[in-house]
Amino acid sequence: DSFLSCCDQGQSCRQFYLGGIVGADFATLDKVTGDETTIPNQSIFTAGGTIGMRFLRESGALRLEFEGRGRDQLSVTATEAGVGSVTTRATDGWSAMVNLWRDYKPFDSFGFYAGGGIGGGGYRSVISGTGLGALTSANDRVSNFAWQAGGGIIYDLSRRASIDLGYRFFSISESTAAGEFIGVPFDYPTNFAASELLLQVRIYEPFRSWRR
Repeated sequence: DSFLSCCDQGQSCRQFYLGGIVGADFATLDKVTGDETTIPNQSIFTAGGTIGMRFLRESGALRLEFEGRGRDQLSVTATEAGVGSVTTRATDGWSAMVNLWRDYKPFDSFGFYAGGGIGGGGYRSVISGTGLGALTSANDRVSNFAWQAGGGIIYDLSRRASIDLGYRFFSISESTAAGEFIGVPFDYPTNFAASELLLQVRIYEPFRSWRR
């Protein structure tokens, strides 16, 4: 088994790795019971990186990693004739997660994985408008507990590199943001969730000579 070859040669069965992630979020903003969802499903870009440790096992591996990612802006504009428009945005999206994944390798170079993570995430909640819509405004940074779960398929490009394609469900818990209506402060609930399709490349022992 190529996963255990390093152990067979008397080397460590732990491998440090670095990874890069790109993908698409199908995101929902402000889904609150009793209220109309602000953005029910919008496609945005996400990218980031990972740093972690892989612990080789008989049928695969355990991976413990730290992941940081950013996300594109979510935006929607509601317009009413003769009244004006209101634009709601979520900008500067971010997340920082600690993940645990279980890799299963039924074949030498091909397998699958499942797991999840917990951490924190946030974004800037912005409301702006024209006409009477400008009576309501907000520009508040929010952050809260975040979690994700999912899985995917793995292909080993070599003993030192792999690529995976996966699905995750990601969520930032509901927060309270501050806004103003005709200069009077008010609070409103906001949250973020997304189904994600992600492509990740990992390099194991990136600082070791590739000739080894």
